[in-house]
Amino acid sequence: MTVMSSTRNVSNAAPHAAQLSISSVSKSYGDVHALMSVSLTVPAGRIVGVLGPNGAGKSTLLHTACGLLEPDAGDVLFQGAPIRTLGPKLYNHLSCVLEDSALTYMFLPGWENLYYQGALYGLSRRRTRERCLPMIRLLGLERHMGKRVGDWSRGTQQKLALVTAMIPRPQVLILDEPTLGLDVVSKRDFMRTVRQLADEGTAVLLASHQSEVIEQLADDVLLIEHGHALWSGPYDRFIADHSQGGGPEPLETILLRIFDADTGDDDDEDDEDNE
Repeated sequence: MTVMSSTRNVSNAAPHAAQLSISSVSKSYGDVHALMSVSLTVPAGRIVGVLGPNGAGKSTLLHTACGLLEPDAGDVLFQGAPIRTLGPKLYNHLSCVLEDSALTYMFLPGWENLYYQGALYGLSRRRTRERCLPMIRLLGLERHMGKRVGDWSRGTQQKLALVTAMIPRPQVLILDEPTLGLDVVSKRDFMRTVRQLADEGTAVLLASHQSEVIEQLADDVLLIEHGHALWSGPYDRFIADHSQGGGPEPLETILLRIFDADTGDDDDEDDEDNE
């Protein structure tokens, strides 16, 4: 695997206005501290990738960012306003495609799904079609749209979920494991579309276990483990700061070294406890 940054929008290197800000957010489930004073800024036109092993707190962070979970401490702000004060109107500006969410009705054809969702935003069928057709073409969905979504492949359903999420033309898009289970063609089309949305000004917050997704998309990264933010900043600087041997290393190599070292430390502590 090689570090691939050619699709990254280098013109976005200058600071942009923060669309979404996560400020010192903490969240616990009983005695389990899922997030501990985590802060993050998602500027317009940039993709922020969240990195971490299983159980690090990535999904909790994204669910909190989109208002599905209430933080125990800290705040989530949309354009400077706490999202808890915005109510349902927040979702005219912020959309989510989460690993455990369903934005489509399996018994309806593709277009009927979109017409229904568009109606929730006060859009006519014609207006919904006008908004969705460019992305449908970009994702290669045209031939599927008259068929029941339940008969589609997972990857095709995931593409429709992205189209659905973009109906209100949100300023913020939150994606949790969006390419999980997609074939290589569907993954390529999905990532190209997300990159284009960011290039057009959408602020994107993305969590993925697939290092190639982060490599090809992220402008900035947040590394979390055990609910703690370990590193936050530009992707290229993360690679430069953590590479060894004089040149940039693949993201997967860097993450394995970081997390293997942490696992080794935990094992040493366990050994000491057992002595």
